[in-house]
Amino acid sequence: MSHPFIEAAEKKYRHRLTQECSSLFNNTHLPSHDHLHHSRVWDNASLLLSRLYDSGLVTDPRLAEKAIIAAYFHDTGLTVNQGTGHGTESRQICSKFLNKCDLDISDRNEILDAIEKHDDKSYRKLSDPSSLAAIISVADDMDAFGTTGIGRYIEIYSVRGVSDEAMPEMVISNINTRFRHLESTYSMFPDLVEEQKRRVETVTDYFSKKKS
Repeated sequence: MSHPFIEAAEKKYRHRLTQECSSLFNNTHLPSHDHLHHSRVWDNASLLLSRLYDSGLVTDPRLAEKAIIAAYFHDTGLTVNQGTGHGTESRQICSKFLNKCDLDISDRNEILDAIEKHDDKSYRKLSDPSSLAAIISVADDMDAFGTTGIGRYIEIYSVRGVSDEAMPEMVISNINTRFRHLESTYSMFPDLVEEQKRRVETVTDYFSKKKS
């Protein structure tokens, strides 16, 4: 059962955000990153939030509201720019939506910053596990794991012009970097880390075979 703060955020925003995100992808055929991807990322974010709320690491009820909005807008910039810099366009698209929301300026900026920076996988410093930026980044990473992640990597890397020969090595490097970030950020939840490790292995096993 999800936390009451998460349930309240879903009741307030999920239907509206699903419609908004689906509409934005009407003219963009990118199944790996469409509104269903955004829905999965929210599901991942709510899983992380539940752990954080239940453990007392997070108490702010507004974090769930900010997270659901960020989750449903983080990749909408792919409708404009399908490169790695799409976070800037996602930020601009979400900014227009936030003009219709009852959130203060600091909350809006926190949402927009998390959206813009979600695809920076350099992870130059340790992430604060209770921050919106970490929650959205890791929730997005989790959607790259498992069987869903295989199709996601193939589609988005193909769109970006990565050859079949170069793809396996790039995928394995990328997904291992994502997992290390999850592992270091949410080490306080070892069962979650172990579950995600198995999902990462599904992807690395698949692409390792493609290398041979």
